[in-house]
Amino acid sequence: MAVPQTGTFDTESALIYNDASRFDSPSRGRAFVFAGFPVKISVERLFGPDVEVIDVDQSLRLRDELAARYPDGVRVTAGIRRIQRGVYVEGEITGSEVETCVRCLEPFVRSTRVEIAEPFSEDVSAKDAQFADVAPLVDRTIDLSELVEQLLEVDEPIAAVCGDECRGICPHCGVNRNTQRCECRDEQIDERLAGLAKFIQEPGAN
Repeated sequence: MAVPQTGTFDTESALIYNDASRFDSPSRGRAFVFAGFPVKISVERLFGPDVEVIDVDQSLRLRDELAARYPDGVRVTAGIRRIQRGVYVEGEITGSEVETCVRCLEPFVRSTRVEIAEPFSEDVSAKDAQFADVAPLVDRTIDLSELVEQLLEVDEPIAAVCGDECRGICPHCGVNRNTQRCECRDEQIDERLAGLAKFIQEPGAN
């Protein structure tokens, strides 16, 4: 089967697309994945007598917004095993994500490690996928690219911070207090006394 002319390929990953599990490993009962982009893995061999696990060790380039957040892509290491009426994918996604700190508004790089523990079942149809707790196994093929993208979206922090020691932006003068000295005073005034404080600061109030 021809490799689609999209995405980034290295020498090994360009060898096969969507039938990667047919590559054998030196270890008995194991197959090793070489895949292109998007990574779609046939798990058909797990339903036969020869292969017990498909090993995945794949560098993956992402799409759209995730491509900007992960400019160097991610690495997926996982094992795929057969379960009753389906397969189970277990492993992890690792990479470096470019984030913007909510305190100082500066970009920083966050190390990412996301666990993969996903069952796929032939008893779940594609049209019922959004209502099921288990992903559908359609044509005994797993769309690894789609799975990785979904897991990375879930892992996205609501409010990313570059570090616990980040001092943030001064709310008065707007300087980054991590890089510049700020002379502003952070006085907390009770809103109920704000009028009195303003009166005291006016010339001639004393």
